[in-house]
Amino acid sequence: MAGGGGSTESGEPEFQIAPMIDVLLVLLIFFMCITTAEILKVDSSITLPVSASAKPHDAKMTKQEIAINVRWNAQANKATVLVEDKEFKTPGDMIAYLRSRIEAKPNMRALIRGDRMLPASEIQKVMDLVGQATFVDIAFSAASKEKAK
Repeated sequence: MAGGGGSTESGEPEFQIAPMIDVLLVLLIFFMCITTAEILKVDSSITLPVSASAKPHDAKMTKQEIAINVRWNAQANKATVLVEDKEFKTPGDMIAYLRSRIEAKPNMRALIRGDRMLPASEIQKVMDLVGQATFVDIAFSAASKEKAK
């Protein structure tokens, strides 16, 4: 009489790989579902200013930061402000959005990423809008060395 899962000749159980793969796939899907991927949304088209004293970004702060990317269009002589990849038509809409984010997480920091060619007056405007949204922690992004092209 044959025993379940084993060979009739040797009496030793066989290793079943299909159930192991099923279990591993279920675990993989489980961990993919429960893991939150909060990634700081940065605009790769922005060329950051270079600062010798720039410090590396603290990965632990990514969940506590909101990225405010400020692009400069020299041809149009105009700045474009994006908050988490969202462009706002009016400054009031941006303030309302930022307020909703700071109310959800009161210890959130605003990370302003301005283009190297951006006039200082445009950064001041963005800082004023962030301040009106009641942010008290504001940081600026800079590169520690020139980016290779």
